[in-house]
Amino acid sequence: MNGFNLNKKRLLRSASAFVLAGLTSHSLAESSKDLAQEIANPLTTMIMVPIQIEYNENIGPDDEGTRTTMFVQPIIPFEINDDWNLITRTIVPIIEQDDIFPGAGKQSGLGDITESLFFSPDEPTENGWIHGFGPVFQIDSATDDYLGFEEHGLGLSYIALTVKGPKTYGFLTNHVYSIEGHIGDTYSNTFIQPFYDYTTEGAMTIELTSESNYNWNDDKWSVPVTLTASQFFMVDNQPILLGGGFKYWAESTETDPEGMSYNLNLYLLFPK
Repeated sequence: MNGFNLNKKRLLRSASAFVLAGLTSHSLAESSKDLAQEIANPLTTMIMVPIQIEYNENIGPDDEGTRTTMFVQPIIPFEINDDWNLITRTIVPIIEQDDIFPGAGKQSGLGDITESLFFSPDEPTENGWIHGFGPVFQIDSATDDYLGFEEHGLGLSYIALTVKGPKTYGFLTNHVYSIEGHIGDTYSNTFIQPFYDYTTEGAMTIELTSESNYNWNDDKWSVPVTLTASQFFMVDNQPILLGGGFKYWAESTETDPEGMSYNLNLYLLFPK
């Protein structure tokens, strides 16, 4: 077992001790930093519930549309055996939007839910990279026609990341096809998300990422670049990370926002 995985298991032990017992100030600082950094790991082995609220404007051909979305994204790991883990990542969007195109009016409700399953080996590679792969499902769960694609989707996801001291970096990618009627007829989208996280000694995690999407049917890119900062806290023995940031749309389609978007983030942590 190499040093990367040993540190990961030590992190989880210190997290549990941190929640269940009082620690010295030095140990408290170390545990806080470890937990804050573990949040940057999409293949984390602790249960985590990120909640993000994002505000967008300048949507549609007339740039008159606005949208506020709350993303609830529980991440739940399962140990399959001594060598493999399964990490489930669910994204539930709750949306309120207005005038996203002329005459659309106002809608609010649930959007399409995305469910990703990552099978990940317990041991990283010799150079410290850990990988995850598996299916991704897009569920036609929107409560209004304007809040989703109106069609189920299916595809594959892959993620690779490494931890180097206070830095966590890697990328996530997937491709999803619509599967009702002709495969990919309604949508065929490639998602690419490189990410770079830095966790300070004071347990603040700063992240730079881009959640880019390529629409193969329309031959168009959406390229938002996001910068966030989140601080670790304890609230009645509940570890949380709270922060916010902004997103700049470097490239957007007619149905995307333009310019700047803003977000608030809350992470609820449940160490084992």
